[in-house]
Amino acid sequence: MGPPLGAHRGTSLYYGKVEAQGIRCCYHGWLFDVQGHCLEQPCEPELGARSCSKVRQPWYPVQELYGLVWAYMGPPDKKPVLPRYECLDVLDDGEMLEADDSSIGGGGPPIIPCNWLQHYENLVDTFHVVILHSSFSGTQFVKEMAVIRRISEAGLPTLRVIPSPKLGRFGRVESLGWVLPIDDHSFRIYVVGRVREAGELRRMRTRMNGKLWEEMSEAEHQQYPNDVEAMVSQGVVAKHSEEHLVTSDKGLILLRKLLRKQLDAIAEGRDPAGVSFDPNAPPVHFTAGNFVQD
Repeated sequence: MGPPLGAHRGTSLYYGKVEAQGIRCCYHGWLFDVQGHCLEQPCEPELGARSCSKVRQPWYPVQELYGLVWAYMGPPDKKPVLPRYECLDVLDDGEMLEADDSSIGGGGPPIIPCNWLQHYENLVDTFHVVILHSSFSGTQFVKEMAVIRRISEAGLPTLRVIPSPKLGRFGRVESLGWVLPIDDHSFRIYVVGRVREAGELRRMRTRMNGKLWEEMSEAEHQQYPNDVEAMVSQGVVAKHSEEHLVTSDKGLILLRKLLRKQLDAIAEGRDPAGVSFDPNAPPVHFTAGNFVQD
């Protein structure tokens, strides 16, 4: 993976031709391998034998896993092992994995126009659930529901595990989500889950009066706000200096302290929490899920 700006004269490699050895620029045919080495310059003597070694396209290593393509963009000597997760590795009969990036779970555009941390803080803010989401999916108390015990876990850097919204299905967690910052002012979410039918993740998206988020009018968004309205209305980057935090914000405060601690560790040359360099490390296990209360 690398930036589209070509190393020759800037023509985007987005328009390049993918070949067995790499990608070839559409403009002058320069060929780059997966590590950015220039292999050919067709318009130069001897296909650029003397000049190819002077050029290298920026690149980052990638790996495919769980239907997603993962890129490592840190120092080469600090490259950790891409973790595996037990809940996505061990499938029941009839299950398959499905990846989706269509929107935030509670409804919203695929690209959320605010800083990614506002979403992450929203996930650890347990008290907002009973207020903001008091009726987000219609009538809450139906005969299929039982008293349940929920176990939820959160991990860093951008991993969040939540109990399944499908209350009729009990047991271990069924999906994981990752937050991808695009820049300081926007992000998108990728979810991978165990499903039995194609399109199941997308069908789980929240509806209000039968409408998806993008089908609602501005008046309906104002009347029935959800996560995206609560987060984006804080501003593209929330101003922490203007907040008035109270006891119900303890989870958020802990998260911020934890993030600062990990940033300090990286600045001091230490490894952040959660990384592993052992290729034989077992898959990450989660206790999170929905369980019937005894």
